[in-house]
Amino acid sequence: MSIQVESPAKMAQLASPVEIEGRSMAILYGSETGNAEEIAIELEDMARRLHFHTRMDEMDSFKLSDLLKVSLVVFVTSTTGQGDMPTNTLNFWKNLRREKLNNSNCLGPVKFAIFGLGDSGYRKFNWAARKLQVRLLQLGATEFFRAAEADERHNNGIDSIYLPWKEEFKAALLEKYPLPEGTAPIPNDQLLPPKYSVRVMPTMEPLPADKSATQSALYSHVDNPTPLSQRRFEHNQRQDATFPAWEAREDQGWEIRTGTPVDVLDKNNILKDHPSKYSLETTKKVGPRTPLPTRLAIPQGVFAKVVDNARVTPFDHWQDVRHIVFDVYGGEKLISKVSDMRGQSILSIYPKNYPEDVQELINLMGWNDVADKPLDMSNKPKRVFDRVDSQPSTLRDILTDNLDITAIPKRNFIRELTFFTKNRDEVERLWEFLLPGNEQEFYDYTSRPRRTILELLSDFPGVKIPVERVLDLFPVIRHRDFSVCNGGASLTENQYDPDAPNGTLPVFPLRIEILAALVEYKTIIRKPRQGLCSRYLKYLARDTPLTVRISPSRGENVMMPLPTAVQRPLIAVATGTGIAPIRALIQERLEYEVDTQVGETVLFYGGRNRDRDYHFGGEWEYIKGLTVFPCFSRDEKPAALEKKEEEEKKEGGNVWEKPSKTEEEENVEFGIVEEMDPDRGKRYVQNEIRKRAKEVAGLMRRGPVVAVCGSAGKMPIAVRKAFVDVLVGEKLVRDREEGERWLGMRVVYWEDTW
Repeated sequence: MSIQVESPAKMAQLASPVEIEGRSMAILYGSETGNAEEIAIELEDMARRLHFHTRMDEMDSFKLSDLLKVSLVVFVTSTTGQGDMPTNTLNFWKNLRREKLNNSNCLGPVKFAIFGLGDSGYRKFNWAARKLQVRLLQLGATEFFRAAEADERHNNGIDSIYLPWKEEFKAALLEKYPLPEGTAPIPNDQLLPPKYSVRVMPTMEPLPADKSATQSALYSHVDNPTPLSQRRFEHNQRQDATFPAWEAREDQGWEIRTGTPVDVLDKNNILKDHPSKYSLETTKKVGPRTPLPTRLAIPQGVFAKVVDNARVTPFDHWQDVRHIVFDVYGGEKLISKVSDMRGQSILSIYPKNYPEDVQELINLMGWNDVADKPLDMSNKPKRVFDRVDSQPSTLRDILTDNLDITAIPKRNFIRELTFFTKNRDEVERLWEFLLPGNEQEFYDYTSRPRRTILELLSDFPGVKIPVERVLDLFPVIRHRDFSVCNGGASLTENQYDPDAPNGTLPVFPLRIEILAALVEYKTIIRKPRQGLCSRYLKYLARDTPLTVRISPSRGENVMMPLPTAVQRPLIAVATGTGIAPIRALIQERLEYEVDTQVGETVLFYGGRNRDRDYHFGGEWEYIKGLTVFPCFSRDEKPAALEKKEEEEKKEGGNVWEKPSKTEEEENVEFGIVEEMDPDRGKRYVQNEIRKRAKEVAGLMRRGPVVAVCGSAGKMPIAVRKAFVDVLVGEKLVRDREEGERWLGMRVVYWEDTW
């Protein structure tokens, strides 16, 4: 296809929107993974080209009263979990739902449009957008344009719904908000002014007038210190060296593990340092050079250091799962805060890019001369954080700590690149991805192979992005949330840290553990794919300092009210790393054994193989009052295990009675088995729940806490269906509809899925 493109010189000319009174738009988004934010960015670009005065932000950054100050509000929101609002919308949604607003018509002047993003594989598809739409209408707002619901499971992803909707929305804007005579929309091939400000600061450091240039070298480094940029450059050079820097790091690890200083001789003249230092063979790195442990000033962030980072799956297993332990320093205030979460907390980690990737981007863009000079960023995105040490950030810093250079490139990023290459063939090729009808080609180049921004820029070497545009073009690194997998006494087992620096850190670290499944896979691209956070965690060394956040888990706190909640039975269902929040909950409940009778706990655990992904399996037999039913979909049940269960049953041990054939025949008589057991013969958690129907029903009569944790999508739906089948089959309810009401009213039902 031949595409007519303007000359690069013309395309690079700035075209500023015209200020027109009464023409303003707020684009508010709710996003967990960044997809809704990317849509919001595109819509803002379109609105600016139509000469709207725009403000794009998270919903939580917007007050309800601010909705009345703009001509039009566009909401873009994804749905998370099982019909939940995204994290960065919760405060806005809470305010919107205040009871005193009912029947107030308080949003009468507001005109709005909603675009929802969802996955039809979830039970509550696009629930967040639907809830938001209903509430806005209840409060008197007027829907300016029809709502749309995108589905990630469509052949072309969300674009199948989004792109036609966007064009129709644009036409509606021009119709209902016509431009003044003589003013035309800004074409897509003209560059808009940057939203954010980035400027390289001058770093000249002349000698003081009263000092001689020929003074002694002994004091020259004091009177005329090496510039900050040069010190950082030299530090990076040292980190790149294979000798002796690598051996020095080995020595440091040796000292930590043995508690013995390196290069110290004892009385018998025996060397105590790392033996590899004296090997004549070339030392090879076991992993890439890791990012510098620069701490960021993250709101509500606290200081932490890595205590342990252990792989818990076999090295020949397809998935690398890590049990990572942190000491988190926040003093008694943090300990009190986490204690109030009662075993339901989230640890947020902010990953970094690796130095080799950052340097590759610097080389591609020709930024070597300015990479280590400080930047003036007087106007920057909220999630671009400053350094804790108050030093000005350099370009290398923000590329390492703040900007996601390995994300999958979005449409708006590719569009902006067309302005920054002088190669007409590259401009034409980039525009081809954006043309209507080429959605499949765009998807096949970007999302299908999981191609990164860095790889795209390597494919288009003529693209040279100005430093002043980096904050406008590159997406910001998003934090990753992990369910804390420990609770109770284990949180405060290390209450005194003798190594904590006096006057700088509290000596009350909180011990926090997570279970992280690293994302690593292959596509048609030769280089294996790795998630940004997965790569960061994989090589996270002991004693690495970092800034983290701790927040409560979503949903109802199943430990409240005390002691009633603890006395209830607990039916826990977990698959894979979903065992993390369940383990924390079990440990938290054990804290109340002295003062109250803790209810019976039953755990249905699902995995692939007992000997490969039975996480924390060795702990369960030591926990009083806990019965575990492990279900491994790829294993045959070992004969030894069946024999052990039979022996324990004869001895009256803590094993539920194995269901008999007669019981299954009785279930058939209920008329529900064929409907409820499509995976008959397989060992999934939902099948095990049905097999234990009589015992599960007995717990259901006692108003238990039900906790379902693990992979979102089909698993939570199948598990809930199994519980309803049990209620119907054991005649606690008459039909499935009544079974759903039972789970909603007589059971504390908590889901933590991702």
